[in-house]
Amino acid sequence: MIDFRYHLVSLISVFLALAVGIVLGAGPLRENLGDQLAGQVEQLRTEKDQLRTQSDELATRNDQLGSFVSEVGPELVSGTLAGKQVAVLTDDASTRPDTDRLLALLEDAGASSSVKIALQKNLWEPGQEQQRTDAIEQIRSVAPSVLDDDLSDSEQLAQVVVVLLTPSASEELSPELRTQVWQALTEQQLVTIDGELPAEVDAVLFAAAAPESFTDEGEDETVAAERAQSLQATQTSLLATLSDTGVPAVVSAATPDNDASTGILRTVRGDADFQGLSTTDRLQEADGPVLSVLALIEQSRGGSGAYGTTADAEDRLPALPETQGVEDASTEDQSGDGGGASDGGGEG
Repeated sequence: MIDFRYHLVSLISVFLALAVGIVLGAGPLRENLGDQLAGQVEQLRTEKDQLRTQSDELATRNDQLGSFVSEVGPELVSGTLAGKQVAVLTDDASTRPDTDRLLALLEDAGASSSVKIALQKNLWEPGQEQQRTDAIEQIRSVAPSVLDDDLSDSEQLAQVVVVLLTPSASEELSPELRTQVWQALTEQQLVTIDGELPAEVDAVLFAAAAPESFTDEGEDETVAAERAQSLQATQTSLLATLSDTGVPAVVSAATPDNDASTGILRTVRGDADFQGLSTTDRLQEADGPVLSVLALIEQSRGGSGAYGTTADAEDRLPALPETQGVEDASTEDQSGDGGGASDGGGEG
């Protein structure tokens, strides 16, 4: 049986250990520990300064390259898509300046025709279910084979857009039926079309707006969440169908603050089901549209990749004969040794 003496010895041992710890901590160990901590803090400060310097250097180089690529873009893409019919899809009016530049670059690339198809918010917006239902019923009456009843209304209609553009529907739809299906989509204000629609296209560029473009300040959180979910489902259905067709295609996204952690770009880059698609970020920047068209050129030649400057991009530019030496040329140009852009800036 443990008696009082055992408890007394234990308490004395505890207090002795505590006293020794206090003495050592206030004396030699304190000085040694303080020196170690001070050294670690100084090392961390030095590493932080080095990383900041490296980041600034990379940002400067990226700005120079962006400016240079923007300047020489028309020359880089010249004649590379000769005779191709290209559709530019977009999901928000905020991308209009970027899609206008895309269309101009496609003309420089020699595309025989290009059409802009703007997906309207009625395609996914909560509260617009009746318009989607009416469109589906119109389509069902003329071309039921293009519908997939296992999908939601928004997903079905997004899929229909791709079916109408790509060769997969050519054997099933006559030109007259194809026109009627497009009319159902436009009459219900689900899409708008700028340009003459070809029977089918050779390539597709999807210009995705930044996620914040779809939100309304101060709106109900439930509505905002429902919209975001419906939008993502619509975009995903469209791009999954597009990937399955094998038609050369690029998803180009606006990425403010160089952030691709939200929006459709994150979905496409993070899912093996979309590996057939190429992706580019920084659509809103000066060189963004050029980067998109370069990626489409690579797609038309059988290649693919994820390009840009966000953390999940694989490379800055596609490795094409047209882009060989571009980074070196941009650096020389900014130092005054080249003959292209010379403002030293660009939108980074």
